[in-house]
Amino acid sequence: MHDILKQWEQAAGQFAADQEGSEYADANKSVVRHRFQRFNGESVLDLGCGYGYYTDYFDGIGARTVGIDGAEAMIRIARERYPNSAFALADLADPLPFEDASFDLIFCNQVLMDVEGIEDIFHECRRVLKNRGILYYSIVHPAFYSGSWLTDENGRKYAKAVSRYLRPYVFQNHFGGETAHFHRPLSAYLNAAANAGFHLVRAQEPRSYDGVVKNDDLPLFFFAEYEK
Repeated sequence: MHDILKQWEQAAGQFAADQEGSEYADANKSVVRHRFQRFNGESVLDLGCGYGYYTDYFDGIGARTVGIDGAEAMIRIARERYPNSAFALADLADPLPFEDASFDLIFCNQVLMDVEGIEDIFHECRRVLKNRGILYYSIVHPAFYSGSWLTDENGRKYAKAVSRYLRPYVFQNHFGGETAHFHRPLSAYLNAAANAGFHLVRAQEPRSYDGVVKNDDLPLFFFAEYEK
C-alpha cells in the first residue's frame, strides 16, 4: 500500500485538476447527487476522499462529514479547496481511526479498485457504521474497464474487446502519473461485502457515454448500496 500511496502523492495535483473538467467525473457526480439530495445532521465518512469534492458536497446538503485519504497531497489539496470541511490523513490499509458505530453513511467513490486488499476494508466499514447504516461505493466497471475500444468505419467506438476478466491482475493507469489499478471480477466486491455482513439494497450501472462517439449501452461505472 505504501508504493500505491507514493504514486497518488505524485499524481494528486494533476488528477484533481483533470477531474474538474472530466465528462465522466460529471456523470459520476450526477448519479451521486440524484441519490443523496438532503441530510439532517447525519454523520458521513468520505472514505478515500481524494481532493475533497464529495466531502464538501455532503456538508453542503446537511451532513456532518469527515473525509479521509492516505495520500497527504490529496488531503492538502482538499483542505485548500474546502477549508470549511473536515479532512484527516488515514491509510485505508490500516484499521479506521474511528470508534464502533460512528457513522450513518460511509461513502467510497472510485477507490476500492485502486487498493490492493478490500476484505479488511469492508469489515472495518461495518464496524464503524451504526446499525442500519449505509455503505455506498462506486468503482469503474471491471467487466469493461480494461478492454480496448473497437471502432467502426465512421470512427464510432461501438464495442469493447475483453480478453481477461475472471482472474485478478494489476495494471497501471495514467491519471496525472502512473497509479496501480487492481482488476478483480465484480463477484469479488459483492462477496467481500457479503462476507463482512452487509446486505445489498440496490446496484446501478448508469450510462456514462454520449452514444455518439462511444456506445452508451456499455457501462463505465458500477454503484452499490448496502445496509448494515
